[in-house]
Amino acid sequence: MKHHRGILRILATLSCAVTAGSTGGLAVAAERAVEAVEFKSQVVYRSNRPPGYAAWVSFFPGEKGQWYIGCEEVSRPDQPLPQTSPERWFGMGLPAGYDKSQHLMEAVLLESSDDLKTWKVISREPYRHQHSVHQFASARTTDGRFLRFNWACYSLDAAIKTNDILRVSADNGKTWQPAAPFCTDRFAYYSHRLRTLRDGTLVLCMPYKPRWGKGTDRPLRTAMQLDTSNDMKMSLFFSFDQGETWQGPLLILDGQNVSETDFVELPDGNLLFVNNSIFARPGRQLVYRNGTRFMPGPLESARSGTVPETVCLTKEGMLVGCRRPGSYFWSDDLGQTWIPLTGVQGNGEVYQPWIHALADGRIVCAGHFGGDDPIGHGRRHENYVNLHTFRLKVNRLTKGTKIRVARDYDTDRRRWLNSFTVSLTQDGKPLPDKQLEFWYVERYKPGYDSWNATPLAQRMKDGGTILRPKTDVAGKASVELPARFNRISNPHLSYQLVVRFNMNRSDPDYKPFQTPQLEFYAFAPMPPKLKARGD
Repeated sequence: MKHHRGILRILATLSCAVTAGSTGGLAVAAERAVEAVEFKSQVVYRSNRPPGYAAWVSFFPGEKGQWYIGCEEVSRPDQPLPQTSPERWFGMGLPAGYDKSQHLMEAVLLESSDDLKTWKVISREPYRHQHSVHQFASARTTDGRFLRFNWACYSLDAAIKTNDILRVSADNGKTWQPAAPFCTDRFAYYSHRLRTLRDGTLVLCMPYKPRWGKGTDRPLRTAMQLDTSNDMKMSLFFSFDQGETWQGPLLILDGQNVSETDFVELPDGNLLFVNNSIFARPGRQLVYRNGTRFMPGPLESARSGTVPETVCLTKEGMLVGCRRPGSYFWSDDLGQTWIPLTGVQGNGEVYQPWIHALADGRIVCAGHFGGDDPIGHGRRHENYVNLHTFRLKVNRLTKGTKIRVARDYDTDRRRWLNSFTVSLTQDGKPLPDKQLEFWYVERYKPGYDSWNATPLAQRMKDGGTILRPKTDVAGKASVELPARFNRISNPHLSYQLVVRFNMNRSDPDYKPFQTPQLEFYAFAPMPPKLKARGD
């Protein structure tokens, strides 16, 4: 690159620590940076009644060091219960073998008061639901009450409305009382996760969609309106008084048809949600907190790896997660890239998992064995509740990196040039002798995309140019686009560029980094100075 006299570098400072993964496989060295140790698997609960069905857990702490696991137990009574009507069975849209209407279905609550070593049943409540109670979203308040959300839209009782989703116990699970209707009964609600923040705030993750059945335009549960961007909407509700009142909904993961999410509370009080790899666009979304107000940021696609469905945050700043039926992953960049976790043995034991990071460094994850198997015809094995426990051994903490992109400016000609200086730093210190990846694409050419409609990896395959400059002793690399760009006079002709570092984690000491997409006009003069009137 030619150095022009009086050139100023106008910095596009990219200071947020956004990281990126490879378009290919991750380096082996990165996989060994973190491993699980002291792995243990424990059977928490098995039904002793046929057909041996205990599944679909919630997992949450108590106010005095207790821990609780909720599940549903389905058993065959001596006298079968009344079978659901043909109309209701048709409306549920379930496969053959999944009718539980003639079985006894109970929401079971187990307690451990000895640091997760032993468990005892403290509560049973019968439910007349089809398929499942779905009591995933449960919590214990500071004054000793249990909150249990359920999917009332699956109820076999015609008197139950779709918004009768919350039940409360004030006597340690002995009895349960319905709370007031939670929302309008225009929708069906699928409460999925309920977590308690450090200050006691309760956060409920609950997708909803239009209800189905009699009096609606949807004859069955599986109907979907194709004219919408997302028929099912993931929403958040907040309680600042331990579940007495709720505020919401706040929509997240907008534009995505998702029925599940999970989140962690970051050290700064903001929330980080995951959209797991079960769904169409895996990634993460930050929700920023300001007192009692929460503001969603954009959904960011994961750059590489499998995004788990339940997540926790360790004291080292690592995310650890699990995906059914027992595969574990870790991320050292707050969910931008994910790597399989070695040292754990899933064996299908924690389907529909729920994970926590404990203060003593242990990671615990509850779920059930048996997947989503039928209760009737086609049943292959027992369903029972398990708990995995392990510790995360961090062999090497990777260092965060940042990239700054400077477009050169010629003060004599009063115009920006199509040349750049790229700076790579770690904690403000330059990183010399590191190879960067500088990709650019011209407007109207394959790979150009102003609407983020196509993933970057595909765009890079479709077109554009990749340059691989190396940083000098000052951590800087110079990039000059072909000279023809400086001869362009069309003010609307632009190009897009992205700069990346360590995308395949071939350098095991550093986290990858990817800049936002930057777009520049090739012809970029300073506007002319206006003359005074009368001149």
